[in-house]
Amino acid sequence: MDEKLRILKMVEEGTITAQQGAELMSAMQAAVPAKPETGKGGYDKKMFRVLVDSVSGDKVKIQFPVGAIRRILKATGKLPIPDKDLQGVDLSEMMDAVSECLDAEVEGDFVHVEAADGTTVRIFVDQ
Repeated sequence: MDEKLRILKMVEEGTITAQQGAELMSAMQAAVPAKPETGKGGYDKKMFRVLVDSVSGDKVKIQFPVGAIRRILKATGKLPIPDKDLQGVDLSEMMDAVSECLDAEVEGDFVHVEAADGTTVRIFVDQ
């Protein structure tokens, strides 16, 4: 339920559009259950975080449990990040890298982009 509230808050703040919020909600409801936990801490319960600092001054901070992000990526093929904040970033390459890192259960930073226009994107998994 916490993820739904986060999505609604992002829509309310204008971080994502109502359409993007609806897609995320639909993806979460339609997704199959997360794969069983592995390791002692349960990777799917760790937090997946995205920090975007755009040249236009927008600051986006998104966090979901890894299991929810896996379901969102499987259903939509993309992360819940506004496209306008990722101009100049190769989204296809970034989604491939994110998927591979989640499959390998990587922790810590695994994507750090500093675009030519000054936008930065940091994607990582931590406790």
